[in-house]
Amino acid sequence: MKNLMAAHQGKTLLIASLIAMVNVQAAANEAWSPDRQWLFGDWNGGRQQLEEQGYKFNVTVMNQTASLLDGGKSDNHQTRNANQVALGANFDLSKIAGWQDTTAAVTVTKRDGKNLAQDIGMKGSPTEIYGRGNIWRLTQAWIKTGFIDNTLQVKLGRMGMAEDFNSSHCEFQSIILCGGQMGKAQGDVWYNGPVSGWAANVKYRLAPEWTIGAGVYENNPENTEEKDNANFNLSTDRANGVMVPVELAWKTKKINDLAGEYKIGGFWSSKDYEKIDGSAGQDAKSGVWLNAQQQLTAQSANGSRGLYSSVNLTFNNESTASIANTQQAAFWYKGPLDARPMDQIGFGLGRYQFNDKVASNSNKDDEIDVELNYVYNYSPAVMIRPNLQYVYQPNGLKETDNAWVAGVSVKLNF
Repeated sequence: MKNLMAAHQGKTLLIASLIAMVNVQAAANEAWSPDRQWLFGDWNGGRQQLEEQGYKFNVTVMNQTASLLDGGKSDNHQTRNANQVALGANFDLSKIAGWQDTTAAVTVTKRDGKNLAQDIGMKGSPTEIYGRGNIWRLTQAWIKTGFIDNTLQVKLGRMGMAEDFNSSHCEFQSIILCGGQMGKAQGDVWYNGPVSGWAANVKYRLAPEWTIGAGVYENNPENTEEKDNANFNLSTDRANGVMVPVELAWKTKKINDLAGEYKIGGFWSSKDYEKIDGSAGQDAKSGVWLNAQQQLTAQSANGSRGLYSSVNLTFNNESTASIANTQQAAFWYKGPLDARPMDQIGFGLGRYQFNDKVASNSNKDDEIDVELNYVYNYSPAVMIRPNLQYVYQPNGLKETDNAWVAGVSVKLNF
């Protein structure tokens, strides 16, 4: 009798759990549910079924507005708007075709809008999604596979350099506080997304916490050009040799048992360029970087809530780069309020140091861009990030008034 009662209770609990799961899933599929993953929903369960089969589709729309409150070189308080649409698909080929440890991705991107940086006269930008033309671009088209129990990974195809080298968090609207820094300093040869080029890279896990990587990327200025409506250039006819990045990464939880990643790397171009000070001879484009990303605190009830930090430093070959070095430091707190566990507050500053060897930089010092923001995550499908930015010495010029900028980012996942 006791066994029958226990079995009956077990079945009752199982049925109750299934009902609860169904109710939670139904709530998550409601149009304005705070748990909703995508604005278009999960296609009556079809989307999750496709992901289980290895197909994952992404449609993301980002809009960023920046208003000049005071300062800069413009007498008008201009408001500029930039936006980006990204259409992507990821494929788990181990599920689709039985190719173990193999994935692939395709992404196309459309940017549009105007940049307030021109009104301010600054080196950086208060809208990080502006740049590389108001056109469609092929941003990703690659395949990656693993060998030796996936300790060795090889990636081939079209990609941006910051996907796998000098990568960092993007928790801000100011461009120097968002993503890989090397492209901000040497964007004439180091191409971050949405620009892509033919490339191959290899990463090898030396130990559970240590990974070393190297790559070969085409150095092709045609990939950056703004063509009529789109740039899907696949030709290598105008390539200027290759770029070779290398990086050593250490992922650890040794600091208070919290996750951190520390990276040191560098790159070199096979093509030599004219020296930037006009002196005789040529030299390669090159630079080194140091990246650190660390969670500093965690709440006991939810380990993802807490204080995070990042530091990014670049040092460039001053014979060929107009920016001698850059520094970036940022902090953000996830879940600052119990009532808003998915929101966060962020503060960061970034600095461009102009190369004094360049004649046109003789009266330039440095530019410092600062941002304070609050991220309101209504759900995984809707993010709103109001922010206040301050630009010290725009373009390194003391005669240009320091600028105050009010901004807001809106991101929607469909």
